[in-house]
Amino acid sequence: MNLWLDQGSCLIFEKGNLKLGFCNSDEAETAGTITFLYDSIKEVDAVYQTFEEISTTKPKVNPDYNIYHFWGKDPEGRSLEFQYFLKPGECPEGAENPIEILNPDESKPKLLLTRLIPQNAIDLLSEVFEVHANTAERGLSREELLGAVADKDALLCLLSDKINAELMDKGKKLKVVSNYAVGYNNIDLDAAKERNIAVCNTPGVLTESTADIAWSLVMAAARRIPESEIFLRQGKFTGWEPMLYLGQDVHGQTLGILGMGRIGQAVARRATGFGMRIIYHSRTPKELDFEAELVDFETLLKESDILSLHSPLTPETDGLIGAKELAMMKKSAVLINTARGQIVDEEAMIAALKNGEIFSAGLDVFAQEPFIPDELMQLENVVMLPHIGSASFKTRSDMGELAAKNAIAIVQGEEPPARVI
Repeated sequence: MNLWLDQGSCLIFEKGNLKLGFCNSDEAETAGTITFLYDSIKEVDAVYQTFEEISTTKPKVNPDYNIYHFWGKDPEGRSLEFQYFLKPGECPEGAENPIEILNPDESKPKLLLTRLIPQNAIDLLSEVFEVHANTAERGLSREELLGAVADKDALLCLLSDKINAELMDKGKKLKVVSNYAVGYNNIDLDAAKERNIAVCNTPGVLTESTADIAWSLVMAAARRIPESEIFLRQGKFTGWEPMLYLGQDVHGQTLGILGMGRIGQAVARRATGFGMRIIYHSRTPKELDFEAELVDFETLLKESDILSLHSPLTPETDGLIGAKELAMMKKSAVLINTARGQIVDEEAMIAALKNGEIFSAGLDVFAQEPFIPDELMQLENVVMLPHIGSASFKTRSDMGELAAKNAIAIVQGEEPPARVI
């Protein structure tokens, strides 16, 4: 029998044709997982047919780890993973070439679109570019992305696409990386500067819709709306009760904003209609069209009834809200995060929610998307959304139009509407 460590955390046992992995990672979402390893995509598909009853997902590519896999649960509740490591450029049958040229025209510069976006943006891009788009219902694997960027003049990508020096060196003709997001922590800005590649984003257009989602989470988490609805749908409601699903008031309370940028201001502005006291912590004082008090970080934590996070992800904000900070908050406090999952220490937040250190949380972002720890999934006092802060028809269309205009401007030698560098 052979033993070895895979990726430093998964102990692999091999005997004959059987390969079995046990994950000893300290990450909640993978700790204790039993992984069965296979030698081909077909083997994983065949195993799925056998174990479909206990599966929790269908077989799919995970481009972050370049694997083809599915998840399941055994009768004891243990997490099972059935997995095959993809070879360079390999994809499941029917998805060998996820890149499709939407408007063949060799006279135009080439643009790689890593996922399909609203049609208005694609139409705009097609006027200027020959658009090479990933038409699969999944993200590109790392190998696919590196291969597809090779002869492209422009790249329109998502926040989930890692755009680093390695990719830029593959895309020797790249003039612009246009991010379909307001954030750009997926892009190595220093590498882009060194290679004279412009980087653009989509600020402003998603401000109001993201603020709407933040307020949806405020109301849902403070007033226990999802819990109450499940209770009702399960047929447990037998009539009005004096102590049924008591939540926290929102009106007249103190709203704390961490990061008073565009979205933070939009969230705070909505709070004026609830008669709330507004406090905020930001790097610099802001000129605001509503009343709000600039406070230090500790005061923000201690006095907020609802704390809403709107800071960008930087080395300084990574893990900013940890066990120490959560312990400073009121036991009745509600934590809202529509910014970036990594700003909060997820394990510390789970412990705080379990132990009653804070009342509840409303989350649209997570530390390791799309993976969400089982412990978090099982908590009733957390409301979770699948990163849909900007997911309205109009906003996503506006984002697409701005991202397209950014890419077009750069290749035409003009100043783009929203340039990062």
